[in-house]
Amino acid sequence: MSVKHLFLAILSKKAMHGYDLKNAFEHLVSEQWTLNFGQVYTTLNRMERDGLVSSKEVRQVEKPDKKIYHLTEEGQHQLDQWLREEADWNVFGDALSFRLAALEYLDRSKATALLSEYRVYLLKLIGELVAQKAAIKDPNSLTAWIFERNIMKAEADLNWVDLYSQHKNSV
Repeated sequence: MSVKHLFLAILSKKAMHGYDLKNAFEHLVSEQWTLNFGQVYTTLNRMERDGLVSSKEVRQVEKPDKKIYHLTEEGQHQLDQWLREEADWNVFGDALSFRLAALEYLDRSKATALLSEYRVYLLKLIGELVAQKAAIKDPNSLTAWIFERNIMKAEADLNWVDLYSQHKNSV
């Protein structure tokens, strides 16, 4: 995932300084990914160097001055381009697919044990995702829908594990 592109999306709504941008990012990803300030300011410096954002110093009384970052036309263009990119739907290109393909070369008991561990992990993950989704104040928010998507993806993997296990046991 690109921190830069989510920063562009956040800044397309309103200009912010780094601290507020960090908080908006973490809120956007439901606290599932925290950023350190070094990463925030390194990313912002690169974005400014590349002409995606501009900054303006704002003086503060009895506090250090702060930089407010604004999205540039180039930043808006790059955000629009990123949003329209085709997703990488190479279903055999993800790490999990490679691991699952490796099961073909393991002895049956090892493959069964790995799938059993993966099944336990998926059940735990689904439980955690359901609980986190339930804690969201607005069930119609995009964040709630992202949790729903991830729950459905985990459930699909769980269904696959069960189906594969049934098939392997019947052969």
